[in-house]
Amino acid sequence: MSVSSIDTILANISSSSSSAASTTSASTAAGGTLGKDSFMQLLVTQLQYQDPLNPMDNTEFTAQLAQFSQLEAMENMNSTMEAMAVLQSSLNNIQALSFIGKTINANGNTVEYDGNAVQLGYSLEDDAATVKVSIWNEDGEKVRTLEYGSTTEGTRSVTWDGKDDDGNTCDSGTYRYYVSAYDGSGKSVSASTYSSGTVTGVRYDNGLTYLIIGDKEVAVSDVEKIF
Repeated sequence: MSVSSIDTILANISSSSSSAASTTSASTAAGGTLGKDSFMQLLVTQLQYQDPLNPMDNTEFTAQLAQFSQLEAMENMNSTMEAMAVLQSSLNNIQALSFIGKTINANGNTVEYDGNAVQLGYSLEDDAATVKVSIWNEDGEKVRTLEYGSTTEGTRSVTWDGKDDDGNTCDSGTYRYYVSAYDGSGKSVSASTYSSGTVTGVRYDNGLTYLIIGDKEVAVSDVEKIF
């Protein structure tokens, strides 16, 4: 075979290889990543159009096959993880249904006032000499401050009759309350607030699960105690 014939063959191989590589590059750019199918296509094309005067050595070929195996294993692992996530989400949703009919305590400091007295739950980490519960409306205005004397540590609740500090009945709506407590020396005692009630339903929203308690919704992750 003449030198000119060999040059012609190599030119055709180079052209075909460049075309295949361009196709694979375009596919990669469109998808954002090089998948195992594209990787295998690139490897086969490389073997098909390799320079007959300078073929790929065994070490390089073995390394590329190992890369393909690793890529395939990673894609299979990702698929498995996604399937497990879907399964776990389904199990969590089913488990949430078991809360219906049970009374729970959940982190939170909002209450819905509808004209009837409401319970404001809180918990003290230590005994307190004084406890103050301040109640604020949706406009960020403090409407009532409830003050109590000596209170032992643990879970407690107080009743708000729906009136402000002047004795006027507040409008129906959503209110927030905050608890501050102090011991005999005036040192602050850690206090946390919680919502309490019977679960009447469950709502799912974008992978999150909420328990319905009256007019309120509580995230399952905020539940502290189940009765």
